[in-house]
Amino acid sequence: MLYVYAIAADHPDPDNAMFGGEGIVPDAPVRLLQLGDLAVAASLVSAADFAADALRAHLEDARWTALRVLAHQRVVDSLLPHATVLPMKFCTLFSGEAALKQALAHNRAALQATVERLRGAREWGVKLYWEAPRNPAPPSAGQGEAGAGAAFFQRKRDQQRQRAEAEAAVARCVAASHRRLADAARAAVANPVQPPAVHRQPGEMALNGAYLVARAAEPAWREVLAELERTHADGGIRYELTGPWGPYNFTGSGLVGS
Repeated sequence: MLYVYAIAADHPDPDNAMFGGEGIVPDAPVRLLQLGDLAVAASLVSAADFAADALRAHLEDARWTALRVLAHQRVVDSLLPHATVLPMKFCTLFSGEAALKQALAHNRAALQATVERLRGAREWGVKLYWEAPRNPAPPSAGQGEAGAGAAFFQRKRDQQRQRAEAEAAVARCVAASHRRLADAARAAVANPVQPPAVHRQPGEMALNGAYLVARAAEPAWREVLAELERTHADGGIRYELTGPWGPYNFTGSGLVGS
């Protein structure tokens, strides 16, 4: 079986049959297969580990899966400085080279269009976090029972109002931030925000954006981000820049294994 990591165009050394480095498993070195004007980074893997039933069992093992995801990402990252890269989804598998060639031939026009869209650009991520307003102070000691009850309900109303106002302000900030970053990029997508258990950062995530930015435009794009950070520095808003990444969000459907 062939495990496919990425399709590459514009590689400076397409005749290098051995791309080198460890692949998805230790005994599966990465090969760069030249197929026409596209190259495919792939590894020969055993059906004992990657046939449908075996793979399904492996994916139930969180540690096995995490290590394989990191290995996949490592191969894609190693290609990024040298080629225009179309990363494949984790565990894209083909029965052999013949099936891979058939898939490439069937999807060549779409793949070439994607190459043109990605050439000379990199993917960056921007996450926006915000801190919810603190609760109003409790009523002062010594208030009567009736006064304390009224103060309690007033405090609840104040909390709800403050929360609603803060959420509306954050929504405006998110929309404006994504629009300005997208306008300075070649393409953009807003992914679902992550819950705190996943992002493990202070505050709440309100934007999980991905941006395809031409290398020549990166200084101007990053200045847009810096201006947003300065503008919202005192509003409980925090931006996090990640990348550059393989352009997973901008490769279209890629290839489907067979």
